[in-house]
Parts: sequence; C-alpha cells; structure tokens
Amino acid sequence: MDSPNNVEDTQKLKIEEVLLREGKYVGPTVGTSMLPMLKQRRDTIVVRPKTEKLKPLDVALYRRGNNYVLHRVLYPTESGYVIRGDNCYADEIVPEEDVFGVLTEFFHKDKHVLCTDESYLRYARRIVKNYPRRRFWMRLKQKIKNAVKSVLKFFGWKRKK
Repeated sequence: MDSPNNVEDTQKLKIEEVLLREGKYVGPTVGTSMLPMLKQRRDTIVVRPKTEKLKPLDVALYRRGNNYVLHRVLYPTESGYVIRGDNCYADEIVPEEDVFGVLTEFFHKDKHVLCTDESYLRYARRIVKNYPRRRFWMRLKQKIKNAVKSVLKFFGWKRKK
C-alpha cells in the first residue's frame, strides 16, 4: 500500500499513525494477493484500528518487515492468526501484536462494499472453502507448463527474447 494521499509530501505518515490520528485509513492497494476482490491501484480500502480479536474471514492489516500486508484471517490461534491472501497459496502465521487494522469496507470499481454485507461474506466463505481446489488446479497447471517446456527443450525449441 502507498502512503496516505491526504498527507503533505513533507509530512508522510505511516498507516499506523493515520489510524491513530484519524481513526481510519483510506487509500489504494498495491499487489495482487487479494485478487479478485481488490485490484491494485484501482480499488480503495477503508481500514479501521483493530479493537478486538479478529474472527475468521476478517481481513487484517499488518506489517511484514517494511511492507504493509492486507490478508484474510483463516482462523485465530492462541497467540495470533493464520492468514492467507485470497490469491495466495501459502498460509502465514502472524502474531497478534503485528496486526493493527481491519478492513471494514472498500470500493471495488465504483461499487461500495461493506465487510458486513451478506453477499460479501458469501464471497469470503467461498474463497476460503475453494482454496484446496484452486491450489490443486494451480499445481496441475504448473506441472503441465513444466512438462511442455521440457518437451520443447528436448526438441531444441528456444524461446525468443
């Protein structure tokens, strides 16, 4: 995610500071980990400070190194969360203290979506439920791609650059 748009260039704030000062962060996303729900630089998110333990299907905002990450909570653990992006294939364990925000609403194209809407929650449940199937097809696709490359390499085909 980029720095907040409503802050002067001379005084860039971290998202955590904006959440504390304003009570919410509104801005664009960067990256593809939450596709198809959020498209980078097109959709706008509204994140509020985390005030309680997050629940499954909540979308947590946390820091990984110098990067902000917005991923879905699969389930809470005793000390944090198991989290995954909607377009990712690996789970991540995130400590409770690293999570500081939760997605409450977003603008997808021109549509305003509340994270409490039943249609949104159906989407979130379906994304989580279909993960094993998506992972299977992704792996199969990669194996086929690698096999085709091997056959083409065997017959001396070279990719043009």
